[in-house]
Amino acid sequence: MSKCELKPGIGQQLVNQIGKVLHCHFPDLENRLMGIVDPRKHREYKLSELLFGGIMLFVFKEGSRNAYDLDRKEQQFRENYENILGMRMPGGDAIDDVLCAIDPIEIERLKIQLMHVLIAKKVFHKFRLLRKYFIVSVDGTGICSYKSNYCGECTSKTSKNGKTTYYHHVLEAKLITTNDMAFSIGTEWIRNETEEYEKQDCEINAFKRLAKRIKKNFPRLPIVIVVDGLYANEPFFKICKEHGWEFIVTFKDGNLPSVHQEIGLLPNTAKQQYERQIPRGKNKMIKQQYTYINQIEYQKFSLSYIRCNEDLLSLKDKGIETVGTFVHLSSFAIDRQNYHLLSQGGRLRWAIENSFDYLKNHGYNLGHKYSRVSFRALRNYYQCMMLAHAINQFIEKSSEIQCLKKQDSKVTIKYLWKRLIAFLLENKVNKVVYDQFVRKRGQIRLV
Repeated sequence: MSKCELKPGIGQQLVNQIGKVLHCHFPDLENRLMGIVDPRKHREYKLSELLFGGIMLFVFKEGSRNAYDLDRKEQQFRENYENILGMRMPGGDAIDDVLCAIDPIEIERLKIQLMHVLIAKKVFHKFRLLRKYFIVSVDGTGICSYKSNYCGECTSKTSKNGKTTYYHHVLEAKLITTNDMAFSIGTEWIRNETEEYEKQDCEINAFKRLAKRIKKNFPRLPIVIVVDGLYANEPFFKICKEHGWEFIVTFKDGNLPSVHQEIGLLPNTAKQQYERQIPRGKNKMIKQQYTYINQIEYQKFSLSYIRCNEDLLSLKDKGIETVGTFVHLSSFAIDRQNYHLLSQGGRLRWAIENSFDYLKNHGYNLGHKYSRVSFRALRNYYQCMMLAHAINQFIEKSSEIQCLKKQDSKVTIKYLWKRLIAFLLENKVNKVVYDQFVRKRGQIRLV
């Protein structure tokens, strides 16, 4: 048996950490939930109880409303829930009813308010690029597919055999960090607002709408937008310039042929080249070879180009393993102090892709039809998922939880959450220990 399996109290430790994160980073979440406009006439539960239930469905990584309801049937689970949160645990149908009724803008606004609080507390300051810029990555992902356009707002694709499939896609802007965290600061659904249209909505058009909202919600936040090669175009550069944002965009072979041509014609004397070697464990070394160029003119924009060839060297047998080549265009002027930081910043785009994969395959079940009949409810479930993901990232990246993982290399976050649910089902939360831990002064240290 592993050390973690032998160690008593893991369930209580996880419960304590949930309470600590809520107390430190989201202390007024219940009051903010009560501030949302309540559309109901009959009110068996407080609005905060219902919305907290929607968030906790994803905090517990139940994966479906049915799984949530099955746990709720157990008296011990309900009692522990109430002891932890200080409120009743509503059923899945009651949560669904209210999410079908609430305007999605309300929960989106709450998410933005909480991000403002975290930024004001300087939670993300140590992750800024060049000690100034908050890294925001933008990317889209598919959510659900349908046989019919049930809501009138789906996008669609028709196969060669004439079969039409309907989709919901979403474009996300996430504040990302160097320790692989990603927090939603803006959501835009890619959708056809009416069933009659000349051209379907797409990611580029959705970005134009999303950018306006980000600028409105975070007007003075110094931002660098990090995106993939789809955005290597004049409209994207123009939007960033108009909003006062810097950018780093992946530069692929098919992007901007005139820029590729100009780079190819430049003499080697116009290209700055540097090499870095970074230790990787006892017997390995990462070798990075950089090339960068400033002041590349494209459609009245001055762009910078940076290329990194990365290899993994084995000091033991002198072997070389090619990691990859990473090429970016940027609005930043590149110099010998920042070239590697900007290149690494561009590569952080993988954090938003990782977050989508995590939400789909590690308990949140993004892609599951939490509501099959209401697009409004689907959007509200999605926002509850974003809030739960924010809470869970602070829990999972905390030094206390990472310490549990280090006790045994085979222990995963998935395993710990299985222990959490088992504890809530079969054991009684020690309220005294819980309250003492939650109220104890001290920061949540992130690893």
